[in-house]
Amino acid sequence: MAADIDEQPAGYERLLSADHAAPIARVAAAVAARRPRHVVFTARGTSDHAALYAAYLTEIRLGLPAGLASPSAITLFGARPDLSDALVVGVSQSGGSPDLAEVLRVARDSGALTLAVTNAPDSPLAATAEFSVDIAAGHERAVAATKTYTAELLALLMLVEGIRAGDGVLPEEERRALAALPELAARTLADPTPTQLAPRYRFAAQLVTTGRGYAYPTAREAALKLMETSYLPALAFSGADLLHGPL
Repeated sequence: MAADIDEQPAGYERLLSADHAAPIARVAAAVAARRPRHVVFTARGTSDHAALYAAYLTEIRLGLPAGLASPSAITLFGARPDLSDALVVGVSQSGGSPDLAEVLRVARDSGALTLAVTNAPDSPLAATAEFSVDIAAGHERAVAATKTYTAELLALLMLVEGIRAGDGVLPEEERRALAALPELAARTLADPTPTQLAPRYRFAAQLVTTGRGYAYPTAREAALKLMETSYLPALAFSGADLLHGPL
């Protein structure tokens, strides 16, 4: 897991390179040309948190209604929603979840524009979708996903901003900002502060994570990671919801 985490700066650099940025730009331009009226994301686990981040991006940056679909509504209960004017995006590191592929198949049959965002471009999910985006994170060794999560965030950001641009090409200012990301990530990983602070919480019996807006999905991901790796109960709340319930 530590090795996966350390590979994040190189993964960002790879994803931002022309070999991977150009295909994302082409997909973004194709989506923009189709002018979907709303966007539906479908995912599981860690990828569900990346999809939630993308839903925030979609509503804020594109001005389109966005939400997360429950795969079970389609695969277990047989729902067949009208998705004829929607962009339906399946997000999955492995691309191998049968329920997500089934959601995209049903969506495509109903006339939706379908897109897979995955670390496995040859996966069933990518094969089912009309378009696919490769997050190019490389093989992830640990069961607890780290580098694939942040690569999904970056790929989804590039996709949404490309759609916003219309032709898939990000403005120069945004490209410069993203080009600085690998170095910023390397500096963050070199910061000893988290290691210094961790012993303070070694006797914690339960944990709460919180965030607002773009940070909220990662607060949820942090809670999942704490449960996966430390076996501690962890709850995630948005900063707003925290004040309307637990506090």
